[in-house]
Amino acid sequence: VIAQAAVAGGDNKTATATYKILLQDPKTRFVGIHGLLKQKLQEEDFETALKLATRAFALKPKHLETQDALLKLQAGQKDWAGVRKTLNAKLKHGSLPRDVHRRRDGVFALSQARELHAVGELEAAHVKAIEANKLTPGLVSAAILTSQGYLEKDKPKLAAKTLRAAWSIEPHPELAAGFAAIISNETPIERLDRFLSLTKIAPSHPETKMLIAELNIAAEQFDQARLEMGDLASTDPTMRSLTIMAAIEQGEGGDDQSVREILTDALSAQRDPQWVCDNCGNISHEWEAVCVSCETIDSVSWKRPPASDVISSKMLPLIIGQTFPGDKDIDKLFRDNSNMDGVKRSILI
Repeated sequence: VIAQAAVAGGDNKTATATYKILLQDPKTRFVGIHGLLKQKLQEEDFETALKLATRAFALKPKHLETQDALLKLQAGQKDWAGVRKTLNAKLKHGSLPRDVHRRRDGVFALSQARELHAVGELEAAHVKAIEANKLTPGLVSAAILTSQGYLEKDKPKLAAKTLRAAWSIEPHPELAAGFAAIISNETPIERLDRFLSLTKIAPSHPETKMLIAELNIAAEQFDQARLEMGDLASTDPTMRSLTIMAAIEQGEGGDDQSVREILTDALSAQRDPQWVCDNCGNISHEWEAVCVSCETIDSVSWKRPPASDVISSKMLPLIIGQTFPGDKDIDKLFRDNSNMDGVKRSILI
């Protein structure tokens, strides 16, 4: 009571002294540790807070608030092994549904794999990546890293199989880029043929349509690219679909004015899916296990950002100028609009 009154009155010194007294009695030790933990979190002394959370968890592993505090602190310190142990405890004590546990366990297995891969421990990284991919087969980054591991082992068939399995769950431009990387020295026509094993999986998906169109553009088969796009650019006009149509129009010999009009529509259209935090709306260039903005765990998903993020048509003269943009200007368009990164990457496949 004295400690709570001190906290309410802003007397942190008295509160700290009281919590420390509580540490001396086994019956009140948890209360003392938990109180000190809250103080350290408020002070943003996360290193001390992690030590306190670990002690509190050891005393009362079923305490939900302590579980969550420990989990967040471990994630903040990138202690992925510790995070996975805490997740297992949450599952054991019934504070985490089994399906959510499986998903997050896969997410942090991937975090372990990434860290190991970054320091050159490729074999260990590959083992963790495979584990992550099995736990969360729809996690794009897990499939890509697993595929990369197979390529490093000179097993292209397994790399392709991994990416096709992920594509069957949800087609994604990063999966297409990974599939392209399996063989680098092939002609555009050869690449088109090889990609058939991927694109036949979900032929009606917009991502598949745009991918096939981009591959045909690279092969300079612009009429076929237009056929593959169908009415996608009119029924679902996004920056990417319209940019593809501009490339087709230019490839077929369309005049500069026509191409410029399509690009103008593209820049004011709905943005394509990106890695967006479900909690704070922060947009990232790549998937992360923990949002870099709000630090929420497993909140980054592939979806369209809010319509408010669309570039205003009033900005178009500043972005594309009054004349048809040349190659350098188009490169600037791609740099200035992160959502177009996938377009450029795919066309360059």
